Amino acid sequence: SMLFIMLLHKLRKAYPRAKTIHVILDNFKIHSSEITRAVLASFDGRIRLHFLPPYCPQHNKIERLWLDLHAEVTRNHRCPNITALMLQVHRFLKRRSSDALDRYLKQAA
Repeated sequence: SMLFIMLLHKLRKAYPRAKTIHVILDNFKIHSSEITRAVLASFDGRIRLHFLPPYCPQHNKIERLWLDLHAEVTRNHRCPNITALMLQVHRFLKRRSSDALDRYLKQAA
């Protein structure tokens, strides 16, 4: 929490004329700890925190890709070294990109 609080102090100093400084954050505990809330209260509302929705990987397309990559390639792989594993990862991503492009072209036609 102390590092985050130091950042908040730096923001106040960097923007002395700003009536309100809006900070968008994830839901990490340090952003809402007791000490953080106490320091924010001392700023008289000059810094407002806005929290992003909780992490929801099923609504994030890239997370679904990473899940498929892990399931098909990296989980329980038998590659002898990182180079061989990365080759499989590149093949997987190239195949997925090609599939996505094919779907797009069919829709556009």
